[in-house]
Amino acid sequence: MLRWLLFFPLVLSAAPTYFSIGGGAFDLLRDKWRTWQFDAEVKFGLKPVNRYLTLQPVLGGFVNAHGGGYVCGGINFDLLFFDQHILVSPGFAAGYYWKGSWKDLGYPLEFRSGIQLAWQFSDWRRLGIHFYHLSNASIGRRNPGEEALVFYYDIPIKK
Repeated sequence: MLRWLLFFPLVLSAAPTYFSIGGGAFDLLRDKWRTWQFDAEVKFGLKPVNRYLTLQPVLGGFVNAHGGGYVCGGINFDLLFFDQHILVSPGFAAGYYWKGSWKDLGYPLEFRSGIQLAWQFSDWRRLGIHFYHLSNASIGRRNPGEEALVFYYDIPIKK
């Protein structure tokens, strides 16, 4: 474990690191619980696997309009196409959810799986959409889940 912690900073310098902000719909598919949410993430750049694929650890979360929120850590698989401008990024994260005065998702540990689609500008900024699902994988007493659609903007903080 100690070796990994010493090695990790060396590979972080190989690809851009981003600060991501966004906003969109919490529980997009259910009118009863739909509300807005605000997202913020840091996406760390690892050494690219090849020209088209970069693994990108993510730390972040969201808050919704009713005091609920989610903090998580995970990984995205950034796939870049068409001269490094089109980004398709499936990802997975695990984290802590609190309901505030809104929807109870059945358990505080929730897993996020989703996909991002974005345009990457020549200066590495990104503008895109992120669709994802939150679920506790039935480890809680109930598992209603929720889907979100977020429009986001990535700002490179290290190129």
